[in-house]
Amino acid sequence: MGSSRKAHYDHGHKPRTRKNRVEKGRFAEEAVYRYVTEKCGWTVIERNWRCKAGEVDLIAQDGDWIVFIEVRSRSVTGARFGTAREAIDARKQMQVRTVAAQYLYFKRLAQSRVRCDAALVTLGGEAVGESDSFSIDYIQHAF
Repeated sequence: MGSSRKAHYDHGHKPRTRKNRVEKGRFAEEAVYRYVTEKCGWTVIERNWRCKAGEVDLIAQDGDWIVFIEVRSRSVTGARFGTAREAIDARKQMQVRTVAAQYLYFKRLAQSRVRCDAALVTLGGEAVGESDSFSIDYIQHAF
């Protein structure tokens, strides 16, 4: 995998209900969205872009790069199901690459510089109120 950098980002969002899987995913995607726009200064051009081949969480522009970002999250207490890094297996990597190719074709961006990044979000607790801490391990050129 490519270069990695750890980031702790105070999101200022304190939901009061228990997070289910979908809520955790949305929370992680929003955290990464804010990280790449506010901390990295990139422009997010698509969120949850879908085609027949699948979906990519975020598509951003970093200078002259079109960046396809796969977001994975795990809670600290949910580690028994594997880490967020382990969740981006070869099948998922191939799916993101295929969706990226479709996006570039549909948007007529075939000549663009492209990379696939991974954002691995570790959430502090099972329930939202337990801990609002999280960390983002962001990997450029992940696959």
